[in-house]
Formats: sequence, C-alpha cells, structure tokens
Amino acid sequence: MNGSFLICYNANMARNKKFIIFSLAFAVLCGLVAAFWLRAPRPGSGPIVPPDRIRVANIGIYSIFNLIAEEKGYFKENGLDAQVDEYDSGATSMAALLSGAADVAIAADFVGVTNIFANDDVRILAKVSDQDVWQVVARKDKGISTPSDLAGKRIGVTRKTSGEFYLGRFLTFNGLKLEDVQVEDLPPSGMIEGLESGLLDAVVTFEPNAYALKRKLGGGVISWSAQANQWTTALAYSTAPFVAANPDIVERYLRSLAQAEAYAAAYPDEAREIVAHSTGQDAAFMSYIWPKFDFTMDMKQDLLLAMEEEARWVIDNRLTDESRVPNYLENLYFAGLENVKPDTVTVVH
Repeated sequence: MNGSFLICYNANMARNKKFIIFSLAFAVLCGLVAAFWLRAPRPGSGPIVPPDRIRVANIGIYSIFNLIAEEKGYFKENGLDAQVDEYDSGATSMAALLSGAADVAIAADFVGVTNIFANDDVRILAKVSDQDVWQVVARKDKGISTPSDLAGKRIGVTRKTSGEFYLGRFLTFNGLKLEDVQVEDLPPSGMIEGLESGLLDAVVTFEPNAYALKRKLGGGVISWSAQANQWTTALAYSTAPFVAANPDIVERYLRSLAQAEAYAAAYPDEAREIVAHSTGQDAAFMSYIWPKFDFTMDMKQDLLLAMEEEARWVIDNRLTDESRVPNYLENLYFAGLENVKPDTVTVVH
C-alpha cells in the first residue's frame, strides 16, 4: 500500500510540476504579447519614425506634381515632410539648390545647361513637364510692329535661363543677332515693371508673366512666340552629394510625383482646381495655359540631344569660357526613376 501511495504521490507531483511550468510559460507569453501591444502604434497615431524632410524649390505650374503631391498627401504617404517653396524663375530655384537652401529644384533644361558648365555636381532626376510658354512682348509706342524693329531696342530677359536662349534664336530667325539689341539682365518682376513703365522696349518672358502683361497693356503691346514650335522642358534637379547620401528619399520623392501624375491624368478638372488654388490664378488663365503644357514625368533620349544643342549655342555666343560640350549623361541620375517608372527611362546608358 505504501508503494502505491508513493507512486500516486510522485505522479501528482510530476503533474503539478508540469502545470507550474506551463503556467509560468503562459504568463511570460502573455507578458510579451501585452508589451508588444502596448508598444505597437495605434491607428491614426502616425509612424514611430518621423518622416524625412525634403526642401523643394518649385515654379508654380511648371511642376504641378509638387503641388498635387502636397495637396493630396502623397509626400506624407511616402514618409516625407516636404517643404515646397515657390520661386519666380529657374535661375532663382537653381541658385537655391546650389546654395544649399533646397534639396530639389524645378528649372528648365537650359538652366541646367548653363549651370553644369560651372558645377558638375548638378543631377537631373526627371523631366516633369514640357511647355510652349515663352513670348516676346513689345511696346508699339516704341516703333515696334515687326520683329526686325527690335534692332537697337532695350530688351529685358533673365540671363542663363531659357529666355536668353530663345531670344537669341528669335533674333536669328528674324535676321538679327544678340549684338544688334541692348540686353538688360532682369528678374521677371523687373521685366514687368520695366515694360509697363516704358524703360524697356520689349521683354522675353514666360507665362503667366506674358499673359499678365498683355491683359494690363492691352492693345499697346504686340507679341510673338519666342519658341518657334520648340517646346521647353522643366526638370527636377538635385545635387550629387544629396542623391548619394539620400537615394531612398529621392526615390520616395519621385514616387510621390508619380502618384500626382496619375491623379492629374485621371482627374484633370480636379488637378486644375488644385493648381489654380495653389498659384492664385483664376479659371480664365487656367483655360488659357493648360493646353500649353504636357505634364509627363520621364527621362528620354531627346533630352540629351536638346541640352547638347543648347550648350553649343552657349559656346558659340561666348556665354561661357568653356569650349567643349559637357557629357550630360554623367549628370543624369537614373536609379530613382528606374525604380519608380522604369518604362519611361529611354536614355541609352
């Protein structure tokens, strides 16, 4: 009987020991689950890691993707705290980039051409739009009724921008040269004031400045397209140090723009309303300007050809001390767009 008792006792002890071990293990597991639950982010509480900051120098309608991405929250969706600041021209936005005041800048291809001569660290992330927006606007009371009447006149333009390039082409197509006119290097605001006051005879400016001048001066001015059916290109630029240190931020920035591009294509009326609100323009201007733009993000081979043509023009007109066209292939940053929209990258590299 004593032997049976001992067997039963030992069996009970073993069962109790297993129960205690199981209970302790279960308690530890519950503790771990509770700790994980307490540390997990609650819905709506936002990410634990703060978003990465990126500063963007924008130029109004020339990159509607920045405006839409900001309005629709695409930057936030991609973990970016984007600061989008407006600039009056590609020259000033590029200056902000190169001075360290911006991480990305929107500017025309010609602005990149002129700046790459002096700064090889400029990097091109993507094309964001094409436009037909440059015009020559001249005062009739200065004796100007045809392009040839511009000879000897004071013409306002912002140097090292597409305006200077298109002024030179416009004069050439009309039998004149840059040396035949008095070029005044002015920011857009200075050109508007100069033409309105009569200190300037003509200006070469882009939209919405040309639109505003023609509305204000009415029949007192005459205008011509400065582009001769060659569209300008707005590009998103950054710098070699920034893209090298932040490839993931660059990719998420471009992904945000791709989302904005898809939204603009699917909802063009809503996109126009966002742009009108962001830029302070009315419906009449939006109807006028929208057909003058092609809002597409890509990186195609013809971009290199256009930049090389512009560089040769800069060299031929002695606007640089350089005598050789740079290899712009080295200034293209492929990785970001190839990860976001690979089919739109057609540059041979």
